[in-house]
Amino acid sequence: MNDFRDQFEIMAHPKQAGAARERVRAAAAAAGFSGLDLADIEIAFGEAVTNAILYGSPSADSRVLVAYGVQSGAFFVEVRDQGHGFDPAQAATAEDADALGGRGLRLMRALMDQVDLHYDGQGMLARLSKKLLT
Repeated sequence: MNDFRDQFEIMAHPKQAGAARERVRAAAAAAGFSGLDLADIEIAFGEAVTNAILYGSPSADSRVLVAYGVQSGAFFVEVRDQGHGFDPAQAATAEDADALGGRGLRLMRALMDQVDLHYDGQGMLARLSKKLLT
């Protein structure tokens, strides 16, 4: 499949997460994913967008930017919020298997081939990618 990129923006409201998941699922399916791999992408993205809405949105007017596409033989999805961010290195070591929260990152990492987190001073960016099957 040829490389492509598209994006959309949602209000940071939990009701918006379902429609965003469906849009990303459709794009991943169009890129060639099906079955468990497609479910993995949908679940991992669902965690990322829900975290952006619940924890990365400082006000009711906040927005979450979602970009997705195919690049270098992998399907990717990026979720950017407007929050204060966190140190991904700290989050990786602080995850406690028995804690009520903090499982989302571990789940995203288990389901996707690569998960990159970056805070640029204006918001957190989570980039999730899964290699295309050849």
